[in-house]
Amino acid sequence: MADCRQILLLAMLALTRADMYLNNPRGSNNKLREQSNNVQNANRLFDSQNNAASGYQIGDDCKPTCKDGNAYDVTKEGATKGTMKFYQGSELYIEWHHQHGCGVGHPNVRCQIILQYMSESDNVNLRDGTDQITAGGDDQNDPTEDATAEPGRGYHEPLDFYQACASRERNQGLYTADQRLQSTDATSTRQNPNGNGRRRGQRHGLECPEERDYYPYWHPSVWHDIAILTDEPEIRCGYYQAESQNVKAKGICSIAAHNNPDACAANGGEWREVPPFNEPPPECTGGIQSRDNHNGNVRNGQPHYYLWRIPYYLKGRTVLRIRYNITTGDFRYGSLAHPKEQDAELSGEKADAFFMDKSFNDPNPNNRRRSIFKGRPEVPTPLAQDPVADWVELGDDRLLQLQVNTNQFGRTFEDRTHSFMVMERPQNVPGDKKIINYNVRGRRGNIVQVYPSVEYDFVPSNLVVEQGTLLHFQWTGSDANANGNAGNGRTGTDRSNLVQLQSQDETVPLPMDKHTLLFNALANPNDEEGKNLVRKFAYLDQESIVTCDPATNDQQSETNCKQLNGASAYFDGGLVEMKQVGKHYVASTRNNDFSNRSHKAVIVVTGIQLENYENLILGIGVGVGVLILLYLLAALWAYRHPGSWLFSSRYRPRILRWVLKEERMLELVEQRRQIKSQQRKAWAKKTGAAGAYMQDEEGTGDQATDLAMPPDEKVTWFQSFNRTCRRCGLGEQRLTTVMYGMLNLVVLLIGFLSNLNGGFQGSWAYPFAKGGGYSMDLNFAMLVLPTLKSLQTATRRASSSREWIPTDDPINFHMVIAGFTFLGALIHIIAHSVHIYGIQAAPRIQRDPLQLWQMTGEEMTSGMSFWLQLINLQNRCAALTGVILTVMMLAILLTAMSCVRRGTNALTRRLGGFNLFWRVHMSWKLIYVLLLIHAPARLWIWFFFPAIFVFMDRLLLQTHQEMYVSLRYVKLLPRDVINLTFDIPQGFAYQAGQYILLGWKGEWHPFTLTSAPEEDCVHVHIRSPNSLDWCSALRKRLTEEAPAQAVGESPQKAPKAPQQFDYVKRTLANSHVVFNVPREVFLPGGRSNDDGKASAVPVPELPGQVSPPTLPHGASESKPKLREGFGDTPASKSGESLTSTTAMTMLPPEAVVLQVTGPFGAPAQKVWGFDTLMVVGAGIGVTPFASILRSVQLRAKQRESILRRKGSDASLEKMVNDLIQVPKKIYFYWICRGQEEFDWFSHLLSAAAEGPAAGIVEITLFLTGEHELSQVKKLSCASGQFFGRPNWNRIFKQNKDKHKGEHIGVFLCGSPVIGKELSKQSHQHSDMEGPGATRFSFFKEHF
Repeated sequence: MADCRQILLLAMLALTRADMYLNNPRGSNNKLREQSNNVQNANRLFDSQNNAASGYQIGDDCKPTCKDGNAYDVTKEGATKGTMKFYQGSELYIEWHHQHGCGVGHPNVRCQIILQYMSESDNVNLRDGTDQITAGGDDQNDPTEDATAEPGRGYHEPLDFYQACASRERNQGLYTADQRLQSTDATSTRQNPNGNGRRRGQRHGLECPEERDYYPYWHPSVWHDIAILTDEPEIRCGYYQAESQNVKAKGICSIAAHNNPDACAANGGEWREVPPFNEPPPECTGGIQSRDNHNGNVRNGQPHYYLWRIPYYLKGRTVLRIRYNITTGDFRYGSLAHPKEQDAELSGEKADAFFMDKSFNDPNPNNRRRSIFKGRPEVPTPLAQDPVADWVELGDDRLLQLQVNTNQFGRTFEDRTHSFMVMERPQNVPGDKKIINYNVRGRRGNIVQVYPSVEYDFVPSNLVVEQGTLLHFQWTGSDANANGNAGNGRTGTDRSNLVQLQSQDETVPLPMDKHTLLFNALANPNDEEGKNLVRKFAYLDQESIVTCDPATNDQQSETNCKQLNGASAYFDGGLVEMKQVGKHYVASTRNNDFSNRSHKAVIVVTGIQLENYENLILGIGVGVGVLILLYLLAALWAYRHPGSWLFSSRYRPRILRWVLKEERMLELVEQRRQIKSQQRKAWAKKTGAAGAYMQDEEGTGDQATDLAMPPDEKVTWFQSFNRTCRRCGLGEQRLTTVMYGMLNLVVLLIGFLSNLNGGFQGSWAYPFAKGGGYSMDLNFAMLVLPTLKSLQTATRRASSSREWIPTDDPINFHMVIAGFTFLGALIHIIAHSVHIYGIQAAPRIQRDPLQLWQMTGEEMTSGMSFWLQLINLQNRCAALTGVILTVMMLAILLTAMSCVRRGTNALTRRLGGFNLFWRVHMSWKLIYVLLLIHAPARLWIWFFFPAIFVFMDRLLLQTHQEMYVSLRYVKLLPRDVINLTFDIPQGFAYQAGQYILLGWKGEWHPFTLTSAPEEDCVHVHIRSPNSLDWCSALRKRLTEEAPAQAVGESPQKAPKAPQQFDYVKRTLANSHVVFNVPREVFLPGGRSNDDGKASAVPVPELPGQVSPPTLPHGASESKPKLREGFGDTPASKSGESLTSTTAMTMLPPEAVVLQVTGPFGAPAQKVWGFDTLMVVGAGIGVTPFASILRSVQLRAKQRESILRRKGSDASLEKMVNDLIQVPKKIYFYWICRGQEEFDWFSHLLSAAAEGPAAGIVEITLFLTGEHELSQVKKLSCASGQFFGRPNWNRIFKQNKDKHKGEHIGVFLCGSPVIGKELSKQSHQHSDMEGPGATRFSFFKEHF
């Protein structure tokens, strides 16, 4: 058959009875009004296959009862009319239990549960009936129209639906095992081999057995799909949803006997497509796992349920159907009953137990019953009817019989509700208002009498709703219960009311003045409407039906209203809005019979709760809204105050340009210009500075490339790889790197082992992700420490001189940690991605919206999509913060590349170069905040001690941060190098080889001090080619713009080196801001005509302010306290202090404001720990050694001066040498491209080679560029002057021979290529540890 491979969902089912029972809405199990615990006609409407004792009688609405004495009277008004009514869009709690287990991952069974509905749109005469007789007529005969029309008979499926089924040939391609089917039409199936209606007493209402037993059905059905709960949702759900008649048309032949298009066309028929219902596909999900062989609750004492939101397109009388199907693993290919054949491999549908077809049928059905089963016949049959064999190989005389009924292998269990009404919403209830149906389940009797049905209970018994939700209180019962069943009140009747309790373990109801559920008696004691609701729910309006007799205790009396005998079995309390937040406990006074049964519940009313995505959207919306509001307020302020900084061209809100007319905008701009002009004139008048005006210092910057690179050379891939390894710490810091890598490995293993079983379904990806996360915790805790300048300086003073100490190369160690962070992040991200995919690919388990089952986190996340995992607030949106952190970390990684930091190409310069690097790196604080949100459980432990160091670093930096400096002069040297000379700021103490951060226009860059601590001024040399934006801008400002503006001219051609430009310090009135201006008398040669000393010339104070005292020469004022709310980074503070206050806008145009912070330790300061030094400078990299050589010279002079004054004495000489440390020998190698570079420090080198230090310092110069010999000048200070690159192997050998047994310090400030070679030579020429060993320790300068 064409469809035989698509239809066998329900073909493979259980070996034993596995009953299915609906509890809410009331499941009938074919019961109607029989006064018996057992169903009287199991064939009335459908084939349930359930226990006859199950099911609930139809609801009654007689007032007060449908009884004549103890007999049920169907003729009474309201008999069988207690029909439940539900509103469109309301939530209906469908609750059931089943005998065998079900659910994802169940070890014993495989199952499906299918929920469907049919309404009066499918059968206009849909009804329950009033008699227990079979639908369609006597079940011993075929149904007729006349019998079907009898109102006493129930009527679900239409008559023509059954007739088409009975006329149509059954699907001959189905698996029927060894069952002999008695007919060839669709009323005969493996579960119903005798045919539904084809043999006497076998018809079950108007149900079509083939449609009932197989899902999805291949012909049109009248049943609409609601939901499918399966144990294999990842395999089945796509197929089920695609094949559902909700979305897919179903075919039928005009000649009813033919069941497929080919047969239909061959016999002259027309194959017609019946359109789909055009409804959403059914929800398909994994079922919650439940216990088998047990008619009871699923989890946490709560039953199995599905929350159905009744669709708005459904209206009128409706009935629900639930189908339950299970099978064992015996149908799995490769099982003992269905073993694999040699040289035969089944795949695809043939290997799928749910797609077994007729090829597995027994060719001789019904011939194996109780016969010895000795293996498969010629055509494989997994199991036969009650097979007997020597299964355990005990011998032929010890046979065992399996309890197998093959017609139950295809068994389907079913239950249906009595019909109910779906009504349109009241007009005063909006469509988005939540309505929840609150009902009562159960029937009269004790647990033995009602089993497998249940006793009374509210459904749901534990309900949590939001404030403002409408509860539709409604329940029904029957007056046709068995008279002998235990219970309270009149015999055989169901009655329930609702009163509020103080607590769940109490029995006495709350008085009216303490009620909180139906109305808040404490807040509104005079609320008559609320009081009426309490009376109605407690007393059920019995006074309007009977005359209650408070004195009677007759349990059978209708006037005994104490036992609710005067009320109807049906109660509709209407829609009640839940207003009072809190827990409300309720009970039924009649049925809450302690020690017999409990009829209690709790209703929890919470504040308004949002979904995860709603919380996320709300948070983003609030944040965006606040930003928009602040932006609009800023725009309004700028509009009202055009003279403020908010209206400046740099900060002016763009919205003003959109909403204001061009004329008005021009007026505001002109108004601002006039305001600023007046301020400048007022300042000029006070200071006497003619032509003074305000000018903001602008420009962009980049990190100074103050290391000279040697000529380009070709590098092999191996050399490139080796260089990369060394940059990652596998060079000079190999021991530290290896030890730190081992520490990372240990931490990763700890994380892996401690989370070995914590992953979703035991996934190995999870412990790997956690291991990577633990490694990242360690690295993020360490990552900031090498960048703490105060910590660097302190540790350099205390640490040894060994090259593997990380504090000697903090930036490199920072990069090592960043590398391990990247590696840990890579493991973490890849493993979590695999884990997330595993969760997404896992079966989606049925949700628990009422939170009754206490599902595990694994169950709740199973099958969750990537996007839902991304915004899962239950784990703090860990996936989302992880994605954000990944993007931010990648941005930091990319912008930290040398080509970005140095702006070596057009793209990186356009993007901002060093500014981009700096701004992105400044996001580290946000990254750490996100990390704490991402994984707060452990990170705070890792971050605790590093946070202390960060805090201490900030405290230490406060003592010497952002000091204004007095600039003495600027020297313009060859090759765009400038020498800045400052007065020593107050409290500024440094060592030779240390560096400072120089700040100008909000940017801060590191520069090595080239002066000696013994001098009375501070020098820095800055290489400032045009390719370096900030440095070149500073050079132009100091040597071109400011000098020209000082004399009222515009900048002309760039001056030629060498030249000197003198500056004088001035103080801005009452602001403590120190700025520098060129001397007013400026000569063409670049020298001023005065003595060159900058005096402190104060600027007159502003009105209403007090002018600060003038500081003496060489001192510096402390920086002003900034306004609160600005950043703590040097760049942000500088920017605020220089540009944002009114006073700062009044600087003269030629003013230059410079600040310094520091000093900070550098590897070069370790030179004093060695007796013998090799110092190598490349290009401008000579700067730290210039300071050291100058300091050596001055220290040698100090020694000589003291000894000359005190006389020559051995003990005194030793003491002086210990106090004033000077290396015994310094080999200085300076590598330059051109002759001009030697001019930078020629005077210093000459001085170092003379005097007391002449025998200490040995200077060797190397020229690596192209030069004409005639232009090369001999420098007298150099002991050797060479062309080309140094032969380091020869140099190291010579120095080793000269200083055997010594520890020689090798220091470099220059190209990493040179550093690679020096590191290699230091390692090769160092002897093994021991007496007389010569050792070279290499240090290189890093910022």
